[in-house]
Amino acid sequence: MTKTLIIGAGAAGLTAAYFAAKAGQSVLILEKTDKAGKKILMSGGTRCNVLPVVMNLDDYFTNASPNVLKKVFKSWSLNACKNWLQDEIGIPLATETESNKWFPESNSAKEVRDKLLEACLQLGVVIRYNQQVKELQKTDFGWEVITENKIYKADKVVMSTGGKSIPTTGTEGEGYRILRNLGHQLIEPYAALTPLKGAHPFEQGLQGISLNVELNVNSLGNQSQSNRSGFVFTHDGFSGPAVLDPSHYAVLHQLGRMEKPDYRVNWASKKREDWDAYLQSGRGLVLNRVKEWLPARLAESICAECGLMERSCAELRREERLNLVDKLTAYRLEISGNEGYRKAEVTGGGVPLDEINTATMESKLHSGLFICGELVDVFGRIGGFNFYWAWVSGRLAGKS
Repeated sequence: MTKTLIIGAGAAGLTAAYFAAKAGQSVLILEKTDKAGKKILMSGGTRCNVLPVVMNLDDYFTNASPNVLKKVFKSWSLNACKNWLQDEIGIPLATETESNKWFPESNSAKEVRDKLLEACLQLGVVIRYNQQVKELQKTDFGWEVITENKIYKADKVVMSTGGKSIPTTGTEGEGYRILRNLGHQLIEPYAALTPLKGAHPFEQGLQGISLNVELNVNSLGNQSQSNRSGFVFTHDGFSGPAVLDPSHYAVLHQLGRMEKPDYRVNWASKKREDWDAYLQSGRGLVLNRVKEWLPARLAESICAECGLMERSCAELRREERLNLVDKLTAYRLEISGNEGYRKAEVTGGGVPLDEINTATMESKLHSGLFICGELVDVFGRIGGFNFYWAWVSGRLAGKS
């Protein structure tokens, strides 16, 4: 009998395997695809942003109390996790302070996956590929893990199958079905950190334009500003970290689970009064004045939307100027849809933290069943925060 069986060889699963094996457990990983860590390999544009430099609880979204989430992160500090990756797993890291990110010095996601996998194998972890788990059954002696052609027996099971994001990597959400069958009351999963669809200013095709903005979101009466400024016009909408971080508000609204959020963009991160004074003091065409701060095509679209393409600054009436200032500092994005799981970085929803012992990541419903990573109702914003959650929750499950 295998003492500890781990389902899924992603970031959380490999971390759980490492710490379970280090604690002396006999560990077997079942991976449904033909290789471990597929999402690791493609993360960060294949550079793999393994951790943020600084983190706080506001960087994460969960339906649980922040105090519950805090207990999990207190189990392993950001610095201790970084030291583990460097000193035990053997991945030299380099920081990008300006973007709050830690990367491997090699800028290679493959190195991260390979070193983590190698560390597990050196501890005696066994991995069997192309093993899709169909069901879990609790028995008098422990657990039966049922695949298409075999039944494995284990004392303890760690569920780390991942969510439903980027299904081309093999993440199709089967873990949610298995956990529902075991009685867990899941928060219905949804696509998070996904590009949004919507009309461009003046309905112009602005795809390919990228710039730094301030994006504010008002949802349920609470206003928040995106932590990142990168904004990209896609073929049929918007992407970039500024959009991805708060995209779940739009997704939840489209699923009928939240009131419509209000997305407002300050295109040049300039204050209203500064734009107002700038336009009043200008000479020549309004369009040329705006182009000094915005990409030309975006400036043209906004001026056209305001009916000011041929107007000079001297000709601007007060109401026209203030309307333009509104469009420049608080442009409302009209969201019509989202790119879903196909392009989502992570999955929101999942097993509520209230159904998990956060000191161990063990299910409160079934002893010997541990749940970690994306299956849990926790996700972070862009920038290594979801890797940190995978490392922390995987470690707790493995140690326990």
